[in-house]
Amino acid sequence: MSFREKYARLARYYDVLERPLDRFFCPLRRKAISFIEGKRILEVGVGVGKTLKYYPRDIELCGIDAVPEALGIAEKKAEALGLNACFREADVEELPFPDKSFDTVVSSFVFCTVPNPERGMKEILRVLKPGGRAIFLEHTRSDSKLINYLFLWPMKLILKPLLEDDPLRETHRLVTKYFEIEKEESHYRGIVRLIVARKPLGE
Repeated sequence: MSFREKYARLARYYDVLERPLDRFFCPLRRKAISFIEGKRILEVGVGVGKTLKYYPRDIELCGIDAVPEALGIAEKKAEALGLNACFREADVEELPFPDKSFDTVVSSFVFCTVPNPERGMKEILRVLKPGGRAIFLEHTRSDSKLINYLFLWPMKLILKPLLEDDPLRETHRLVTKYFEIEKEESHYRGIVRLIVARKPLGE
């Protein structure tokens, strides 16, 4: 079963399945969205729209995801919230937008499932305007070797075949390869990181 098929089956249940984690993750989603700049915002891997309620109403938001079933749920949420938003089926590794299109790009718990994360990172860099902001809220390898060994490795053994999810990626290090880091926060011993970065003006 493909990545898209797996998430298509989960889409309608995703909010319910993740509800036990909302108390930990939703405050971080709110904080991540508080760092957006400008009017034209892209959220990659928007999924069922867990972040939508935190966006201001005076922006132009575009959300992309590879799973159309999830996008349908996100679109209904955006309509109920009165957001000026559009949604497109697309992959972060091949974004259907011209160079330098957006003021801010947001990624919320996405890069743990991207098949080619480096390619996805390059695409985000490409569609950002020079000096534009990139915001990443991601599952990452912990700062603690013990947590990695006792918790994240067993999680990977379950989540990788089930959802193509790798909780041991070092997305925070990949971000530093392409962007200028403005802020990085480590939460829950590095299992989750919030990274606020900027595209260099010369890019």
